[in-house]
Amino acid sequence: MSQMTDSHRLFLQAFMSRGILDAKEVKSLFRTSCEKFKTFIADNEEERRHQLTEFVITINNNIKPFHMEIKKGVSEEDGSNYYGLVNISESSITLLASDFTTNELDLFKKLVESIVDSDTGSVGSTDAINLVETLDKKMTRNDAQELLKKLESNKWIKVMNGQVSLATRAILELEQYIFDMFPAIATRCNMCKKLCLKGQSCDSCPVRLHFHCASKFFSRQEVPKCPASDCKSPWPRALPRKDTDQPISSQTDASSGGTSTQTRKRKAKS
Repeated sequence: MSQMTDSHRLFLQAFMSRGILDAKEVKSLFRTSCEKFKTFIADNEEERRHQLTEFVITINNNIKPFHMEIKKGVSEEDGSNYYGLVNISESSITLLASDFTTNELDLFKKLVESIVDSDTGSVGSTDAINLVETLDKKMTRNDAQELLKKLESNKWIKVMNGQVSLATRAILELEQYIFDMFPAIATRCNMCKKLCLKGQSCDSCPVRLHFHCASKFFSRQEVPKCPASDCKSPWPRALPRKDTDQPISSQTDASSGGTSTQTRKRKAKS
């Protein structure tokens, strides 16, 4: 196993401090880490990409005994790539216990449940705050609002236009927890096979696609059809577009009255 150099350690320290970075930030961090300690960087972009991959593999091999790994994730908002430092020893949300009080953690669990249970992969900020009413121990709405700010600041949730959804960091870290707790409703995208909270669903079968996966898949078809080999039903939803400033996930489905997802019912694991 290759040993880490100072360049590797500086790169890892940034992830430990920030939690998650987008692809552009990772490339910049890689260059900075290498240049600081005079580590060779290839001029050719393809070679440099391969070098970065090997660089991350070396780090992952060294931190694996500590049950940590730098993993790649994709934003459900626009399909952009992110990389996060995640704990791989457990799938439980209790891994966050060191950062939150017991009551805050309970509220976050309720929030995750509400988001997974929703039709759109998000809940209204007011509804999120009102979850304090379901807690066993009392929490004020002001405290709940401060918790939402903390979660957003730490990139666990995203708040946009009054809607709260799980950010890419949370999906990376909590994907298995969500599958374990909500097996009846947590679904994988038919294309990328990752957890899909925001996306489009076939009306004739259980197939579900991320917005960005749907955009890529259906761009190759004149008449969009469900990708399932045993279905192939016409895809009744407006196709997300990338040639717009509007996030793919917020583009509404004109063919279904502005709704991009079908109604789902969830039964949580007890």
